Amino acid sequence: MSTSSVSNSFDYSKLNTTSGKQKSAIEDQQDRFLKLLVTQLKNQDPMNPMDNAQTTTQMAQINTVTGIEKLNQTMATMQELYAGTQVMQSAQLIGKEVLAPGKDFHFDGKAAGMSFDVPAGTKSAVLSITDSKGNVVAKLPYDSLKDGIKEVSWDGKLADGTTAPAGNYKVSVKGVGADGKEIALDSYTWQSVKSVQFGSNGVVALMENGNKVGFGSILEIQGGKSA
Repeated sequence: MSTSSVSNSFDYSKLNTTSGKQKSAIEDQQDRFLKLLVTQLKNQDPMNPMDNAQTTTQMAQINTVTGIEKLNQTMATMQELYAGTQVMQSAQLIGKEVLAPGKDFHFDGKAAGMSFDVPAGTKSAVLSITDSKGNVVAKLPYDSLKDGIKEVSWDGKLADGTTAPAGNYKVSVKGVGADGKEIALDSYTWQSVKSVQFGSNGVVALMENGNKVGFGSILEIQGGKSA
């Protein structure tokens, strides 16, 4: 599942810059046009004066250009305001658990929730759980899948019927496409947000496990680890 966000293309390192140069450029452009127009009027042939339609056309052109520049400035200002709001929102993620792209998760004895993306035409999938040593400890098969995000959970049960010990695990999902070929599916796990970073690539959440996730890729948010 692909997600997008306005912030992904916004340079947060430029939030404190001003638009003074853009305003000066517009004013200079207007001044040059008016000076040129006045010069044309002064030097026009009295026997063949400038066509009113031509003058109106030139005025309309400069007004269109000026209007577009002002619109661009307004949009830039709105984007900065939106980005500032998103900075405040993303800062509130610190200490929270988020469902985000990744493979790492922590099992504490309770059922561990996770999700995976099901592309169109996927016939079946197998979710594999591996321990910290890379050993596969559980496999969960799924059939009759619908397109979109599939929510699942692992109760910690192993093949021998016992419960896996608390600890860190990884998940991987492989599906079978419409052409019968095996494909890797994107997984989403619950991860704890350690901090957030702002820069030219947008807002990035840094997880406690070291994973970095774009703000727009987070599917769900809940309280801290005790939630």
